[in-house]
Amino acid sequence: MNLTPELEKALNDQLGKEFFASYSYLSMAAYFDGTAWDGFGSWMTLQSDEERAHAMKFYTYILDRGGKVKLPEIQAPRIDFKDPLDVFKTSLSQEKDVTKSISNLYKLALESADFATVSFLQWFVDEQVEEEKNVSDMIDKLERAGSNPENLLLLDNYAGKRSAEPAE
Repeated sequence: MNLTPELEKALNDQLGKEFFASYSYLSMAAYFDGTAWDGFGSWMTLQSDEERAHAMKFYTYILDRGGKVKLPEIQAPRIDFKDPLDVFKTSLSQEKDVTKSISNLYKLALESADFATVSFLQWFVDEQVEEEKNVSDMIDKLERAGSNPENLLLLDNYAGKRSAEPAE
């Protein structure tokens, strides 16, 4: 079964959102790397890589279903931030937008009775729970740390120990 035109467009839109998320996380990494927050920079670089991998899952799926990949123009991401907490709050807002988009896409696939796409999207539904939790946990830690330099340095070190998730 080929994709409906509406579902193909929605999948391509999501592909663009995943690439933008990767680009945005790379911008956050650049902010951290440029301000000597090496651990936070590493965390965001891994997140950027993960989002690119998510985009490629959409890329491959669209092609596997006989669709046409249409890469959208990607807007420039935000580059200026106040502090690490501001960056992670921006990240959480971005993740919530992606969650909403995935949910709408899942609903469209159900309404279209495209159960292959529903199955494909289930992984992303589950992944977004993890994505939001990881960022929310870091926000909680940063809020507890406040502006205490020692606490922030410990969190930076903690963030730098994050490792890439195994590929699925």
